[in-house]
Amino acid sequence: MRIGFGSKLAYGVGSMPYAAKDAAFGTFVLFYYTQVLELSGSLTGLAIFLSVLWDAVSDPLVGSWSDRLRSRWGRRHPAMILGLLPLALSFVLLFAPPETVRGTQVPLFGWLLVCVLMMRTFLTVFYIPQNAMGAELTDDYHERSSIVNFRTNLGWMGGVILPAICLALLFGEVGGVDGRMIDANYFTYGWASFGVVMVAGAICIAGSWRFIPRLKQVAERSVESPGFLGMVRDTVATLRNLNFRRIFIFEIAVGGVSGILGALQMITWTYFWELSVTQISFLAVASLTAVAVTFPGMRFLSQRWEKQTLLKFAVAGLVFNSLWFVPGRLLDVLPDNGTVMLYALVWIQTLFNTGLTILRTVNLHSIMADIADEHELDTGRRQEGVFFAASTFALKFVMGFGYMIGGPLLDIVGLSGGVAPGEASASALFGIGLVIGPAVVLLLLIPWWMAARIDVSREKLDAVQSSLQDQGRLEGEGASAG
Repeated sequence: MRIGFGSKLAYGVGSMPYAAKDAAFGTFVLFYYTQVLELSGSLTGLAIFLSVLWDAVSDPLVGSWSDRLRSRWGRRHPAMILGLLPLALSFVLLFAPPETVRGTQVPLFGWLLVCVLMMRTFLTVFYIPQNAMGAELTDDYHERSSIVNFRTNLGWMGGVILPAICLALLFGEVGGVDGRMIDANYFTYGWASFGVVMVAGAICIAGSWRFIPRLKQVAERSVESPGFLGMVRDTVATLRNLNFRRIFIFEIAVGGVSGILGALQMITWTYFWELSVTQISFLAVASLTAVAVTFPGMRFLSQRWEKQTLLKFAVAGLVFNSLWFVPGRLLDVLPDNGTVMLYALVWIQTLFNTGLTILRTVNLHSIMADIADEHELDTGRRQEGVFFAASTFALKFVMGFGYMIGGPLLDIVGLSGGVAPGEASASALFGIGLVIGPAVVLLLLIPWWMAARIDVSREKLDAVQSSLQDQGRLEGEGASAG
């Protein structure tokens, strides 16, 4: 089944709410709570980590509920509608702690914990059904990659443009004070995120509404075990799929890297590389350049190489792109901070890192859709929601782990709240560099090994889908004979 450009565009926009979450946590949350509100880095990391433990419960439950839901609006759209508004509101609350908790440790920690629990819960309710829907829209090998390509690149665009514009417009220097240290700016950012989430989510829901009959048709093929315990058994059964277990381990390792780098991103830009707000905003151009190249180029790549091959190449590229960069600063072989040459190297590294990450994400999620067909042939169950829930949880869990590393790291290396850019100690910068450099490279070797062991191909998918069609015809003939 071929999907039109407009439908892919509307569906892909639905990745922006998740991208807004990544932008908030990757760019602002740790910096805001530790450097502006002066919450302990350990408590900040603990709040994020505890919220991810809740994801261990909510993600598979929502995925399985979405797989089993039967309504006049299908099994994906009701959950997306339910999750959208409270998800958007959680961004406002996250950046607007009341005066009663400001200047405290435990009460401020409690506010942060409640906000991130709210955000992650309703993000799960919206995002997992939206993600799973992409695997049901078509059975075509290349169309699946194209759909994920739209979803991934539009997510990157939203996740890059939102903080870049806000940094440029909201966080500039005011009266000699760095805008990143001004509390009120974050409140405005929370409302900007609210608007992006609401508009993007509404476009996705409306634009994919016409596919509800198709989604119902796919759902009718599923044979689930009855009752709550049956739902649990069906969910656990997904781990019997060898390819999926390998992807699960892949995502855990990748999430560890993303979590560490995401938690420390603004800290790294501000203190390790000593970039200005304008320079950080201009890094968005590097990411958007990567999107402009990979978006149209993905079709060319997918028609010439298998998804598994592209996945291995993407991870290997990320390893090499990390090997030269931060270690180069630790060994003092890069140009000095503040020079044009140093900024050019940061820009180039960001360009390649974004492009390789997009390549990895598109091919991994397209492989997930193919594995859903493989699982249906083996078990008779359509469980896209559970597959994407487990994969998403693996990514979110270790991103929480990244905060458990990044938050206490700031306390350990002595980067206390309120330190101005350029005034961090050499020992603090060296400690941060060891984590975002050598540690990241070692972690990336795990997904590279797992990518080499995933067993998928065009021929295998064709054989699986042919068997499913034969199975459906036999069942139809049996029903007619009965």
